[in-house]
Amino acid sequence: MAELLIVVASVEDARALAPLGRPGSVVTDEPVRPVLVATGPDPLGVDAELDELDAPAGRLLLLDGPSRGWAEEAARLVVRLDALIAGEPPAGVVVRGGSEAALAAARSAVEVGVPVLHLPVPASDARSAATGAVVAELAAWQTSPEGGVPYPTEIDLLVHRRLTPAPSRPRHAGDPNVVRMSTARSSRSSLSA
Repeated sequence: MAELLIVVASVEDARALAPLGRPGSVVTDEPVRPVLVATGPDPLGVDAELDELDAPAGRLLLLDGPSRGWAEEAARLVVRLDALIAGEPPAGVVVRGGSEAALAAARSAVEVGVPVLHLPVPASDARSAATGAVVAELAAWQTSPEGGVPYPTEIDLLVHRRLTPAPSRPRHAGDPNVVRMSTARSSRSSLSA
């Protein structure tokens, strides 16, 4: 089964994206197998958070020590994510927000022709707002006629189905899905044609 790489670059990403990678939540007839990729400036912290959430990372991308700034972090992430995505191209890549990891993964996926699904989040500062806008633009360009990659509809549906909690449905007399059948029976059933 093809893999769907979900880039998890922060503890906040872990909390938001954990439902995509929980064991037992994978339906066998789905077109892809979600794989959480713990990365970012603190991949071990992300991995620990995913473990706490019962959603173990399928990949762990470590950086070579602490970065001296966002540009160095982004450069290191590009190298790691390029190798991961180009080495064995997945069916798709899911990124969240405007982190350097989201930008590096989106850029790598677009380069290889792998569909990108960007999940926007409110930006915490100008840099993440700008990066998030660039990631969204990369994903939009990719599915344009110039980009030539079809929109990842099946991946989008899978991701949103797993991230959206099912609404609770009341099971009582007021429920429109409950049908009361007459207790009086006649020779002709009201259900027959």
